[in-house]
Amino acid sequence: MNNPGLFQARWTCAGWQFVPMALLAFWLWPTGQMLCLIFDEWLIHLLNAPLGSYPIWLRIWAIASLRPFDVGSFADECGA
Repeated sequence: MNNPGLFQARWTCAGWQFVPMALLAFWLWPTGQMLCLIFDEWLIHLLNAPLGSYPIWLRIWAIASLRPFDVGSFADECGA
């Protein structure tokens, strides 16, 4: 039973770990936060534009966003 574990209990400073830190620092900077919000609004409008064009898709999306659908998906995840 000398098998090493899947996850090692040590912290290494890899280059990819600086990406989330840089994003957080950018968001904490007031100008960066404003730019993030502008990008977020642009992306939301881009992704939700089809909902305004297709009323049937809009209704399906609205019904699927109701609480009973959330409870059903939660029950599926719990194995009920």
